[in-house]
Amino acid sequence: MTAAQCRSRRGGFVDRKDMTAASSTALSSLSQLNPGWVEITSNDTKTPFQYAVDTELRIQDQSVTMVQGLISQGQQHTMSHIGLAESSTLLHSLKSDDLIRARSWGLDAGSQSFTAPRNGSLVLGGYDASSFEGGWFSYDIPKSNLVRERSCPLQVQITEIQLTAQIGRNKPSVEWPVAGGLPLIACIEPYDNQFRFPTPILNTVKRMLGKDNDLIDASTYPDLYNVEPGLVYDASSNISFSMTVTIEDGLKVEIPSYELVRPLRGLDAKGAPMVYLFVNHENSTFSLARQNQGQTFLDVKSSGKCPSAPALTKSDKGLIAVGVVLGVLIIGLVCYVAYRCWKKPLANVRDAETKRNERPDCFNDLEVPSPQRPSVEEG
Repeated sequence: MTAAQCRSRRGGFVDRKDMTAASSTALSSLSQLNPGWVEITSNDTKTPFQYAVDTELRIQDQSVTMVQGLISQGQQHTMSHIGLAESSTLLHSLKSDDLIRARSWGLDAGSQSFTAPRNGSLVLGGYDASSFEGGWFSYDIPKSNLVRERSCPLQVQITEIQLTAQIGRNKPSVEWPVAGGLPLIACIEPYDNQFRFPTPILNTVKRMLGKDNDLIDASTYPDLYNVEPGLVYDASSNISFSMTVTIEDGLKVEIPSYELVRPLRGLDAKGAPMVYLFVNHENSTFSLARQNQGQTFLDVKSSGKCPSAPALTKSDKGLIAVGVVLGVLIIGLVCYVAYRCWKKPLANVRDAETKRNERPDCFNDLEVPSPQRPSVEEG
């Protein structure tokens, strides 16, 4: 691996001499906060975190000081990351500094598709109500969350997978149900944006798309550094397919062809952006909702005051230029927020559970989803 590849894969370098060293107690506590990370890195290093530093994380006009571990050895990690699990240092620090009211977060993964790219968003302390449509499908975070010896706090049960494929130019589309290996306990891993199917399902998908000898080894393209290229076919095969996944309680998600089929790109990522994810550690639940493909994102500042209308950027002007309707929608949304902040209702007495689940700032009128407590068995 070259230095340029290492920098790209790791997300850049830092100089620990420019940071304040944390205590030895903080260094030992990092491994206790993330035992899964320790297990992953144990293959090539005995010390997963070589140094601990006190760093200042800036979030728009606010900042929070937190402990970070520095890794200088080993290859069993892909890039720098900030944990958002139950014991997240970031979420605890933000809440203790009254920058958020709940240890929760909402994720719109966006899309890096070649034909329909779309920006995503991450909201700490709540969720972006414009990013999804319809109701929530909520699940408990199990206390014992190991699945096949891998930590899996955000787990769902897939009851049905259907593949719709068009193989060859001007060929009709054919629908195939994927039967082998179902029902399947699946892990939602926001840091990992590749599908990983067990062998029976993977073999079924390969059989539907063509024989193994039609697959191309990604090493054929030495100029691309690709950690996990997936299934690689020649473009002349004219393969187009979509996948419909049904999750327990009836949530059905269709992943279109433009998210599954793309040109091979080094250091690229693809994911499942058709679902909005909300995690609430205050009541140990996570929720899924169908992605709103036409959403507009309201820039919510992290201060205790309601945000003013942000200045227009080039992308904002481009969005408004698309159509007057979208422009009116954005203006109407900002005016509504300003109205809510100006005419703030008198505070009512709420019980402790309601206070824990409120959204920060002036968005307390939006309800945090409660779990429906489905029955999930580990397989």
